[in-house]
Amino acid sequence: MRVKDLGLVPYEEIDTILEEHIPLAKKEDHLLLCTHPPVYTVGSEPYICDLPLVQTDRGGSVTYFDEGCLMVYFAFLVPSPARFYAKVLQAVQSFFDTFDPAIGYDHTRPGFYIKNQKIASLGFRYKNGTSKHGVSIHIDPDLEAFNRIEPCGLKKVRATSLREQGFRLHVEEAKALIVQKVKDVFET
Repeated sequence: MRVKDLGLVPYEEIDTILEEHIPLAKKEDHLLLCTHPPVYTVGSEPYICDLPLVQTDRGGSVTYFDEGCLMVYFAFLVPSPARFYAKVLQAVQSFFDTFDPAIGYDHTRPGFYIKNQKIASLGFRYKNGTSKHGVSIHIDPDLEAFNRIEPCGLKKVRATSLREQGFRLHVEEAKALIVQKVKDVFET
């Protein structure tokens, strides 16, 4: 697996970067890490609000990203989307278990939660046998901006972060930890 730290990338550029990695994933999986300047995005599920939304081709509804959200993009060869998704969930759960085992995945409202607050979002698309898009882990985003929307279009759900939950972690530290957790799951 090749890991690339892209740094701070405008969201409007990530689709081109992901598209460039789809053919590369046929030979080697690519895990791309980055953060984005503040942006609201919307996937395949419509969402109406008075904020500027950037349309994406991922699944899901509206979400917010900024420099406090660690973006973990997967450009992986995916013979079985269900098996791939289960492995992604396992890696992210292992990441959160490091902090608080009460953080868990909710199958009825895809994402990771603690006390009915969303702490990570997932959105994927599969193209030509590879995965595209990935996971947003809320390390320390602007929660006031985040909670101007209904995260992922979910009513009565607010976004939270590791920082708000009392965990002092920088995005750079989170990158190293999630890379290790992804390797533990995908390279065994």
